[in-house]
Amino acid sequence: MAFQTTVKQKLAVGVVGDFYDDSPRRVDPYTIASSSAGSIGCAYTVDSTDPSKVNLGGSGVFAGIAVNSKEFVRNGLGASIAFKQYDEAELCTMGRIWLSIADDVTVGMAAYFNTTTGAIVAAASGETIEGCTEIAGSKFVLVDASATEPMVVLQLG
Repeated sequence: MAFQTTVKQKLAVGVVGDFYDDSPRRVDPYTIASSSAGSIGCAYTVDSTDPSKVNLGGSGVFAGIAVNSKEFVRNGLGASIAFKQYDEAELCTMGRIWLSIADDVTVGMAAYFNTTTGAIVAAASGETIEGCTEIAGSKFVLVDASATEPMVVLQLG
């Protein structure tokens, strides 16, 4: 075995769906109603037929972003943060959470969610993005571009 020749200069930051700090937060439990179940870090809307259930993306009332990756039932033995239909999810509507998104993000931008996939995207507040809905009162407060997929902190509420 060879000797170690490189040393990481920075610590890894954040886990998708975990809280950034101990600031006030609001999290509510919901049952995933849609067969397109999504995963931690995706946005959900309240199901119009049953307010205790949510659908991935959607155009209804914003229910929150799925958080707390260490507190939901795992499906199978593999490492996954994906939900299945009828799983219980904790959805955040207030707080600061870690996310990993593909867009270029700068501090102060607002968050939007894709109404089909529930994926979070970033843009200036008030923009019109086809297939997306702005999350009212959201803004990105930290961007760490040191990783291959940048980690960001999104403030909700």
